Amino acid sequence: MFPESNINRLPLVFKSDAAKSYFQFHLNGQLASLEYHMKEKSKIVLSRLEISKYLNQVEVGNALIERVLEYIYQADFKVVPVDLEVKKYLQKNSRYQKLVAYDSPLNHYTKPVA
Repeated sequence: MFPESNINRLPLVFKSDAAKSYFQFHLNGQLASLEYHMKEKSKIVLSRLEISKYLNQVEVGNALIERVLEYIYQADFKVVPVDLEVKKYLQKNSRYQKLVAYDSPLNHYTKPVA
């Protein structure tokens, strides 16, 4: 896990509009969001990460992805990563690889963790 910082204390916001759903952080008037949709009843497809150019994109992106994965873990869902940054995060963080759904594209690109 990453070190405790103020960014990890931000509330995770759920938003839906025009048939799209998002997990979001609001920081100093700027927005970071991760688009998602449900697949079946227990899988969350993470499809597009967007972060304001005025934010530290790596730090904020990693914090948002981690918070979303913690939510998925607590809700006992599986994740289907479509967004490239989410895939990279999962590949680097073995703790969350158990959340990846078997039919996920990530399974085609990663080696099993020993």
